Amino acid sequence: MSEDYKSIIDKCWQLRRAKRFADAEMLLQENLEHITPGSFAHRALRANLADVLLQRGDKKTAHETALQVLAEDPDQAVALTTVGMIALDKKQYDEAVENFKRAFELVPSGYRAGRLARAYDLAGDLEKALAVLRQALEQNPRDGFLLRQYNKLEQKAAAELPLTATQGRPDSPAVNIPEEKDHFPYAEQMRAKLKGLEPAEAAAQLQKVIKVGERKLNPYLYLLLGDLHRESKDEGGAVEAYRQAYELDSQNLQALSQYLFALRRAGREEEAWPLLKELLFRRPDDVTAKSSLIKDARDLNKEEEAALFFEELLEKYPERKELFGAIRKLRKAMEQKEGQE
Repeated sequence: MSEDYKSIIDKCWQLRRAKRFADAEMLLQENLEHITPGSFAHRALRANLADVLLQRGDKKTAHETALQVLAEDPDQAVALTTVGMIALDKKQYDEAVENFKRAFELVPSGYRAGRLARAYDLAGDLEKALAVLRQALEQNPRDGFLLRQYNKLEQKAAAELPLTATQGRPDSPAVNIPEEKDHFPYAEQMRAKLKGLEPAEAAAQLQKVIKVGERKLNPYLYLLLGDLHRESKDEGGAVEAYRQAYELDSQNLQALSQYLFALRRAGREEEAWPLLKELLFRRPDDVTAKSSLIKDARDLNKEEEAALFFEELLEKYPERKELFGAIRKLRKAMEQKEGQE
């Protein structure tokens, strides 16, 4: 019997990260022989095979394989992405946009957002390209690839804008200034402006301007302020700034994460406890948060509450088998404490 197809795909990605594409192809081909044709698992492995073949330079077979998968399942995201990449290579930009857009809608990821933005850009729709990147950066604000791509397209947009009186002297380059209501781009521009200053000085300057107009409603400016306070060793200021960011946008995972870990660094584990549970409930694969919850459970005598919480997580995310280990660790800690009493 073949291994679970997800573990096969995981092994395939490990080989791909090591640039062992031939081995990745062989792994998929061998396991395809043992999986029922036409099944979901069979389509998933073939879609990944198409992607590997593309990486190896066999565009023709990759395209044929991906199209065969899509004939059986038009919503196979990996196959759609592969077809989009081939269309991009052929300069068929409208087709690339169509495939990347559908793949991104089905399974959002930073990689697919970047490819879709690239396709929009090459198709001549820079505004849509920037909109896609803004949306992706709202969810992944520290994705270096997306940030670099966004900044590059922002510069391109600025260069393409006609010069106006508000943009400087005739001999000045055009500058595309994000509006204050565009929270993330505006905050990133502010981050760039303050980059050359000492953290404490930068924090002081940001503190002066952050409470004016739309700026006071921008959670990303408060996240930047928190980062600057941390860099200047002002943990109390960092806690307060991250708190304001979280209160402005409680759905922002970065604000939640920064706030709760700032509380923990300040020794306020009791206040951080419910926030730590909230983060794990929304992002169960966060290894740091899981380890922190286990440690804090012991320190706060909340082992039973933490074990029950992990059981609740398992009901919501049954694929997270590693949570069984966390539960066993907590139960063992409880037994040891009972034995010492």
